[in-house]
Amino acid sequence: MAILQRWASSSFAWGFLESLAFADAPLQRWWRASLPGRVQQWLSHWAAGSLAARAAEPVAAGVFCLVLLISPFVPTAAVGAVLAVGLALVVLLFAARTRPLSPLALPVLAFWLSGWVSLIGSPRVLLSLDGWLKMTLYAGGFALGAHLLQKPLYRTLAVGSYLAATLPVSIYGLLQYVNGAPPLATWVDPESPLADTTRVYSFLGNPNLLAAYLIAAIPLGVVGALVWKNWAAKVMAALAAGAGALCLVLTYSRGGWIALMATVLVLAVLLWPWLGERLKPEWRLWVPVVFLGTAAAALVVAVVAVPAVGERALSIFDGRDDSSNNFRITVWGAVFEMIRAYPLTGIGPGNLTFEAIYPFFQRPKFDALSAYSIVLEITVELGIVGLLAFLWLASALLVQGFTVWVRRAELTGALWCAAATCAVVGLLVNGLSDTVWFRPSVQVVWWMLCALIGAEYLRAHGQVDQD
Repeated sequence: MAILQRWASSSFAWGFLESLAFADAPLQRWWRASLPGRVQQWLSHWAAGSLAARAAEPVAAGVFCLVLLISPFVPTAAVGAVLAVGLALVVLLFAARTRPLSPLALPVLAFWLSGWVSLIGSPRVLLSLDGWLKMTLYAGGFALGAHLLQKPLYRTLAVGSYLAATLPVSIYGLLQYVNGAPPLATWVDPESPLADTTRVYSFLGNPNLLAAYLIAAIPLGVVGALVWKNWAAKVMAALAAGAGALCLVLTYSRGGWIALMATVLVLAVLLWPWLGERLKPEWRLWVPVVFLGTAAAALVVAVVAVPAVGERALSIFDGRDDSSNNFRITVWGAVFEMIRAYPLTGIGPGNLTFEAIYPFFQRPKFDALSAYSIVLEITVELGIVGLLAFLWLASALLVQGFTVWVRRAELTGALWCAAATCAVVGLLVNGLSDTVWFRPSVQVVWWMLCALIGAEYLRAHGQVDQD
C-alpha cells in the first residue's frame, strides 16, 4: 500500500485521472462566489432561527433511511412518493444549512442534464417525461444523501437501514430455496438440465434484481462488522453480509455471480494491506494464501458438489446455444440499430420510451423491455451525450473512492469509502449484461453509495465540519 500511496501522490497518470474526474475542482470556492451560493448563504442566515429549519435535517435523515428500508418491499410508486418528499426536503435543507458541495455534484448534474436534453429531442416526449421525472427524483435522493452523509451519525443510520432491510430479503430468499419457489418467468433455458432449478427472488420478484440489490450488502456488511463498536450492530452487519452472499449465489444469476467475485476480489485487495499492518510479520504471508486457497476450494466444491452451479456457470460460454445468451445477443443487435438511428441524444429517458420505440427495430419473436446492458440502455435512451456523462460519473466515483482509501486521512471513513467503492464496482460489472440497475430498489442503493463516496472524499480533505 505504501507503494500505491507514493504512486498516487507523484504519478502524472493519477493526477490526470483526478483532473478528469474533477476530484480537485474548486467547487466550494466557485459555489460561494456564484449567485446560487450567495442566495443559499442569505437563506441560511434567514432560516437560522426557524423551527422548521432546525428540524429539517433530522426529518430528512428519517426520510432517507425510510426509502432504503422500504424499497425492496413496496411498489415503485411508493418509493417515488418518498423520494418526492426527499426532493422537497433538499430545497428546505438548501435554505437551512450550508454544507460543502459533493465533489460528485458536477458529473451527477451532467448526467441529469443529459436526460433533460434527451427529453427535449425525444420522438416520444410525453412518454420520456416519465423517465425524466424518475431521473430527477433519483438525483434528488443523491442530493439528500450528499448533504446528510457528511455527518457520521447519518452515515451509520443510512448504511444500517440498508443492511437491516437486506436481512429479511435474504432470509426469505433462503427459505424459498429450502421450500421451493415457483418461477414467475422463464429464467432458465427450458431445454437445459437446469430447467427445474429453484432460483430465489425473495420480495423483489426477479432473481437478477435480487442479486443486484444484495451486492452492496457484502462489502458494507464486512466493514460494518469491523468498525461498529456495538456487538449487536456487528452481528447484524456480519449476518447481512453472509446471508446476502449466500442468497445471491442461490439466485443463480450469472451476472450476479461475476459481480460478487469482482466485489470480493476488490475488497480483498483493498483491505489486505490495512489488515497486514495489524498482523504479526509471520502471518502476513499466510493470511492471503489461506484466503485465496479457501476461496478457490469453495469455488471448486460449489462447482463439483452442486452440479447445477457448474452447469449454470459454464452456460456463460455457450454463446447462442443457451437461450438466455441468444436472447440478449439478439436484443443487443436491435439496440445497436436504435443507437445508429438516434446517436446523439437518444430516444428519450425511461422504459416507457424504450418499449414504444423498440418494436420498430426488434427481431421477430424477440420482444424486450430493456437493452439488457446499462451501457447500451443509457446510450439508446440518452445518446452519446448521456453515455459520456455516465462514464464521467463512474470514473469519478472510482477515482475518488480509491483516493480516499489510499490516503486514509480518517480510517473509519476510509473503510466505508472502500466498501462503497467495491459495491460500485460490483454494480457496474453486473450492469454489463443486465438493466436491473434502473429498478428503484437498486437505484436508491446506487445513489446512496455515490453520496457516501463524495462525503468521505470531502472528509478526507478536511472540508466537512464534524458536527
